[in-house]
Amino acid sequence: MKKIAFFSLILALGMAACKKESVVDFQQLEDEALATAIADDRSKQEIDPSTLPAEVLNYLDENHFDTYIDAAYFAEGKGYDIQLATEEHAYFNLGRRALTHRLNERLGPCGRLMGGRPIPVDSLRPAIVQYIETHYPDADILRAKRQGPKVIVLLSGQILLVFSADGVFEVDSQHWVDCRACSTDAIDQIPANVVAEIENRIPGAEIKRLCRRGDRFVIGVTANDQRHILVYDKNWNFLFAIP
Repeated sequence: MKKIAFFSLILALGMAACKKESVVDFQQLEDEALATAIADDRSKQEIDPSTLPAEVLNYLDENHFDTYIDAAYFAEGKGYDIQLATEEHAYFNLGRRALTHRLNERLGPCGRLMGGRPIPVDSLRPAIVQYIETHYPDADILRAKRQGPKVIVLLSGQILLVFSADGVFEVDSQHWVDCRACSTDAIDQIPANVVAEIENRIPGAEIKRLCRRGDRFVIGVTANDQRHILVYDKNWNFLFAIP
C-alpha cells in the first residue's frame, strides 16, 4: 500500500511538472518580461540580419535610422534580439512587434541615450529647419527623432545631423552616428575585389564610408539614395549586408 502511494505521488509530481512546462506561453508575457526572457536565452541562435522579417527591418529603418544592425538573434518560441551598433538592443515577439522595455538602461553611455521616439518632420524647431535650409539647401528632410536630450535628423544623401533639444547644431555625420569607438579609414583602402563584389551585389552602389570596429570592417553605401550597410571580417571576408 505504501509503495502504491509512493508511486502515485511521484506520478502526480511528474504530471504537475509537465503541465507547468506546457502552459508556458512566452507570447502571453508582458513586453518587459518577454524582452528579458529573450535577452537571457542562452540557446538563441545568431541569424543573418538580411533574413529578418520585413516588419522588423521596416521598424528599425523608421526608428533607428541613425545606427545599424551589429548582430541579430532568434530565440525559439520567444522572438528576436537585435543588437545595434549603438550598444542598444531592440526586441520583437514572434508576431514581429517591437517590445517596449527598459533593458537598455542597464547599458553604458551609448545605451542610456538610445531609444527615443520619431517626431514629425513638420514639428521640428524653426532653428533646426533654418540651419538645414542654410547649410544644406538642396537636401530634403526625411526623418527626425528625439533621443534623450538630442534631436537627430536624416537628410537626403544619407546625411545625419545632431542638434540639442533647443535646436543648436552639434554634429554632422553620414550613414550613422558613431557612439563607441570606430576608426574611420580611407575608402581607397578597400581591396579591389571587395569593391567589385559590392558593385555586383548592389548595382549603382557608391561607397560613402568605411569604418573599422574591432575585428570588422563596416562599409556604408548608397544606391538610388537608399542606404546599405555591408560588414566584413578583418580578412575582408563578407559577413552580411543590411538592405
